[in-house]
Amino acid sequence: MKKIIVIFAVIAMMISSNLFAQIGRTYPDGHGGRLFFPFGNISFADKVISYNSGSPAPSEEDRDPQKALGIPDYNEEKDINFTSLGNGGILVVKFVDNILYDIDGDDLFIFEIGGDEEFEVYISKNGTDWINVGQGAGVTKIDIKPFVKPTDIFRYVKLVDLKTDQGEWPGADIDAVGAIGSTINFQISGNVLFETGKATLNQNKSELITIAEKIKETNGRVVIEGYTDNVGNIDDNIKLSQARALTVKNFFTDSCNIDLTRLSINAYGEANPVANNNTAEGRQKNRRVEIIVFPSSVNTHDVTGIWETNWGTMYIYRYGNIIAGWYTDDYGEIAGKLINEHTIEAVWAENSSAETCENDLYGRHNIGKVILTFDKDFTSFTGKWGYCSDEPTETNWNGTRK
Repeated sequence: MKKIIVIFAVIAMMISSNLFAQIGRTYPDGHGGRLFFPFGNISFADKVISYNSGSPAPSEEDRDPQKALGIPDYNEEKDINFTSLGNGGILVVKFVDNILYDIDGDDLFIFEIGGDEEFEVYISKNGTDWINVGQGAGVTKIDIKPFVKPTDIFRYVKLVDLKTDQGEWPGADIDAVGAIGSTINFQISGNVLFETGKATLNQNKSELITIAEKIKETNGRVVIEGYTDNVGNIDDNIKLSQARALTVKNFFTDSCNIDLTRLSINAYGEANPVANNNTAEGRQKNRRVEIIVFPSSVNTHDVTGIWETNWGTMYIYRYGNIIAGWYTDDYGEIAGKLINEHTIEAVWAENSSAETCENDLYGRHNIGKVILTFDKDFTSFTGKWGYCSDEPTETNWNGTRK
């Protein structure tokens, strides 16, 4: 799913006709509220690793674990699009084009539609060694900070039903699993970079140069991970994966002028395979280097940040020139772009508005256009807005940095 030689998980958010499907947005939580994910649709689990329904088991139609993947899409009217664990059931899912790591505040979100059915939550780097990060029921928000180091990266989540519901529909009902601290992930086949069994770069370094340019667009830290297939000695594979990760790190610093303090490496050898090592094709996929770019911290000399407005508190996130944000009073959103350093041009949605339009944002028709202009020090902004296709002329919108 979404795999090519190089994965541009967040870079795919380029300006296009489907831009707003790719950047930050709010999602229904299955209980009447909404939750905002700055990186939008890529924030949610992509792959089922295992599923064991409990006893008593849920109905056959509710035992499809694939329904727990992707964005929250529970349909309350039809009571569909969720996975039931059954009493004591276990579901393991994996993030493919994003990862889970510790940010300020809550990191992991479990969309459980029942509310009374409790479950235990575990996270893992490799799908084998698990860390218990707490329990949940209903919409569950977990801050993993007490359990991890700041540089830890997790790809797996395990949910275990705690058998608290002995009724007609036993077990927690999972709509989606989301990691709010998503990153930019690149994955390069080792065959593209290196000769077999070696850690010296090939002549063609175009893929690394392209990634280096993307890294320079952020101020965040970068983790370079080396992997091998399962052929050969385990210790030798660890050494080879470490040497290759170090080679990439040195190329970024020596040839691309990336600050050394931003870069770190991990060597995993044959651990955490992405394909079956029993086939030549699978082994080739497992011989890889992954480059993970973390978003930079909030820049107070930028539109990014938390703003107090006369319409409520508003959070603004920036990815290059792409803007996404939301305001907390009614879970409204903005999605658009920077047209210059101090000006945002966007579409906005206001859930409490009685106005409806032909066009929509995420399926909602109470929208319009907005222009936000920030002062030179980025301490305040003034806004113009208009409903539907009207040009922004209304001016009663302003905010100050919180």
